[in-house]
Amino acid sequence: MKRNPALAEIITKRKSTRSYREEALTPEQLAEIKAFMADLQPLFPELPYRAEILDASQVRCMQPWKTPHFVAVSTLDTADAFINVGFLFQQLDLYLQSKGLGVCWVGLGGPRKDLDENLTHAILMPFGIAAEPVWREEVSQFSRKALSHIADTPDPRLECVRLAPSATNSQPWYFTHQGDQLHVYQVIQGPLKRMTLGKMNCIDIGIALCHLAVTSEGDFTLARLEDAPQVEGYTYIGTVPAR
Repeated sequence: MKRNPALAEIITKRKSTRSYREEALTPEQLAEIKAFMADLQPLFPELPYRAEILDASQVRCMQPWKTPHFVAVSTLDTADAFINVGFLFQQLDLYLQSKGLGVCWVGLGGPRKDLDENLTHAILMPFGIAAEPVWREEVSQFSRKALSHIADTPDPRLECVRLAPSATNSQPWYFTHQGDQLHVYQVIQGPLKRMTLGKMNCIDIGIALCHLAVTSEGDFTLARLEDAPQVEGYTYIGTVPAR
């Protein structure tokens, strides 16, 4: 995946929309969104997924949000597959907000009918015409950890990750540096949090890596190193190679 300035500029003002108008998008708008979805760039191309735009009658959503439109995503029931979903569909999140539309990630709910019997439900994304401001006015409105809390060395390249959304704002990522390489880690949650945040935190890691990808120079890749350093309390996810 290559740097995408149009998506990158949304990172510093994006937010999750939780209030929508009941007005449906036009067929032309939905066709443009479907075309963008068809061109999403995966982190792990070998992992299958399926995504469809559904109307509100086709989903169960525990949030009382009155939007006619939802994206439902299914994939394999593995950590890497959920990371891949986060990476893919944060591209859509940023795209929709670049068009002035509201969008949010929702873990509680799912399609009334399975998209694919061989895949498991991963996430819902309600989207549509917002009944509230779509963007933040300034970066200070983000409630996020400081750069020094998400990396061994404060790194301006990671500001885009610092601003990434995550389930219950858990911000489960950590980065270490080895030369110009970035090693990526995910926090190991306790048993109780794993029950509620397990797959969601994997999706969160994918979201964070998407932010890094759309702001990075050159092709973005994630390698898996056998000799990557271990960090207590975290699981090694991969390494972003030096440029």
